[in-house]
Amino acid sequence: MSTLRRLPPPPLPPLPFLLPSFTGARLANSLALRAARWGRRPTVSVSVLFPGAGSAADPPGREGTAEITGETFLGGTHRRDARALAEAIDDLAANLEVSAGSDSSVARLSILEKDLDAGLALLAEVLTEPAFPEDEFEKNRRRQIDVLAEQRSEPDFLARERLLDRLYPGHPYGRLTATEKGLEALTRDSVAGFAADRFSLAGATLILAGAADPDALLRAGARAFEGLSAGSGAPAAAVPPPPHVDGFSIHLVHRPGSVQTNLLYARAALARRSPRFTAGLVANQSLGGGASSRLFHVLREERSLTYGAYSSLSARVAGGQFGASIDCRTEVTHEAFTGLFDLIRAFAAEGPAEEEHARARKYLLGSFPIPRETPGGVAQDEITRLLHGLPEDEWATWRDRVGAVSRREACQVAADFFDPSTGILAAVGDAKVIRPVLESFGNTTLWDADGPRA
Repeated sequence: MSTLRRLPPPPLPPLPFLLPSFTGARLANSLALRAARWGRRPTVSVSVLFPGAGSAADPPGREGTAEITGETFLGGTHRRDARALAEAIDDLAANLEVSAGSDSSVARLSILEKDLDAGLALLAEVLTEPAFPEDEFEKNRRRQIDVLAEQRSEPDFLARERLLDRLYPGHPYGRLTATEKGLEALTRDSVAGFAADRFSLAGATLILAGAADPDALLRAGARAFEGLSAGSGAPAAAVPPPPHVDGFSIHLVHRPGSVQTNLLYARAALARRSPRFTAGLVANQSLGGGASSRLFHVLREERSLTYGAYSSLSARVAGGQFGASIDCRTEVTHEAFTGLFDLIRAFAAEGPAEEEHARARKYLLGSFPIPRETPGGVAQDEITRLLHGLPEDEWATWRDRVGAVSRREACQVAADFFDPSTGILAAVGDAKVIRPVLESFGNTTLWDADGPRA
């Protein structure tokens, strides 16, 4: 007796998904306010964006300043020590953090709507009255040094560290994280000075999203921050354009006895504000954006060379990069290298097939609502929009623009920005075994796991 196999029905067209519009105001101290109604839960997501307060602004020789500054904001204020501050946050059942990225730092607060005034008052106290106690600063600094030591045992960290160092030589984007030397040079006063210079309300934006009326959210923000000093910090200097990297080079981080090889490739690509960025996302989704992409299907499913192979587009304010990666067993390094680069090269020359292109657009359209179901998700969209100077309707029109990307546009952006004849390959593995393999593809520079680092 035969069993009929029934194919699943085709997916329906994406349902409408209307994102909220943000309304705005500006206080006398020049703090910008943005608010939107989103969600049904009685919580409010609050973010304060400080452009130019990220790791790209770390003073030379003090790499890690922005990161430690963000962590030490919660070390206490002029009114409360660290314990009293933690208890105040806990009493409100709130979450509060200050974290540094590459181009900015962001303070985030999640609070029940009924406690919004109290939560915003506490956030304002943290941001405008930080004490930066010596013991809290030192605790955060020592912990980050320990974290770095642990990270340096991870091959993926070593590969990404070397990749960025060579892709952005001498540029702030060339650092993956803080450095041991930079952290050792930090002082409590240097962190406090960075906060005074970079965390000015005059250049910041307070973003609120929740189920409440947007005007009510704006009024709450004004009650908490109106009348506070903007600070004396100067406007942050723009990050310089990344250096141009010519040709293709290979950099090997020696990890003795490793049974695995990590291969990471990257080249300069699109800035986030580029009109072609959307087409780049669609093209990348076809090549290596997920488990249905060409890299994953061929290198894992067909050839069993890896558990996964992916590509990505990464964007920062002053530039962007295209990258691809594969982890493999040491003995199949040659096959993994040729397989990865042959696929990228073919994709850059020919672009996606019609079926790949259709599948990529469908995935991006269908998955778009998922990270935006919460107030925090739409607040993060507004952070991205403001930081990169994107238009007001960036997210309202995003699905329309993705749906309008033609295969021809995807092919052209792949040809212009995915071609692997230029760029950097960083590899981590046992140099005795894989160095001859890598040198068969080009000159290979050997680095120690603890080799030269800024």
